[in-house]
Amino acid sequence: MTVGRATAVYWPGVENIAVSLAELADVSTDWPGLTQGWHSPLTVLIASDQSTFDSLTRGIIPEWGAGVAYPFRNTIVLKLNGDPRRVLTHELAHLALHSRVRRAPLWFSEGYAVRAAGEWGRLSGLRVNLALALGRVPGFATLDRDLRGGATTAGSAYALAATAVLLLERMGRERGLAPLFERWNAVGGLDQALRETHLVTLDQFEEAWRKDTRTRYGWLAYLSSFTVFWMIVGGLVSVLWYSRIKRDRLRREQLDSGWDVPSQEWRGDG
Repeated sequence: MTVGRATAVYWPGVENIAVSLAELADVSTDWPGLTQGWHSPLTVLIASDQSTFDSLTRGIIPEWGAGVAYPFRNTIVLKLNGDPRRVLTHELAHLALHSRVRRAPLWFSEGYAVRAAGEWGRLSGLRVNLALALGRVPGFATLDRDLRGGATTAGSAYALAATAVLLLERMGRERGLAPLFERWNAVGGLDQALRETHLVTLDQFEEAWRKDTRTRYGWLAYLSSFTVFWMIVGGLVSVLWYSRIKRDRLRREQLDSGWDVPSQEWRGDG
């Protein structure tokens, strides 16, 4: 099925969903920082189950993954799980980004897709706070590794990657990411583009991002960890209180065992 520039390939039973996704893929979206429109033809392969998805992706995508983009083929593979329109928008952002810049690091590519697809509201700062509460603001190399990890680790990594892209967008002020992308295309790499656009090396930006993340989200992480601490304390107090009540009840039962209360007539007068 072809709608405009988008061709959807699907298995029987999901025709209506395929039409909806093809229509979404055909829409020319204004992607953050990309001043030129992206109108290249693309193909969306729609898998209705995990086994089909694995066969299309050669089984290299984690089970929690619901989509993957292949920029050099302008192809997206989607698994019908959760919200496929959100996943498609995320993967379209990958294709749009890689049509304009070369050699994007994994952390930047995923952080940009989260930002461009409007997923920051979904991820919010909760997973960032979790990472900070655990004392983790990893470097970019560790972030790339975590993005390929388990669902929980990858979830925090996606959120952290988005904060790095959001910081770059703030550094560009009213033009956002556009100046960085313009130099990136010209010089062919992120490090040199950062030097010429924002007068920092990639290593310097990494350190600035880690500091900014601690400052911007650290107090929320502290609050979260403080709340968790008192929840644990409250749970321990409840367990101890219950144990005390149970122990006192057993002692009363032992004391009452075989104890006869004197009848009224056996009482003395004084």
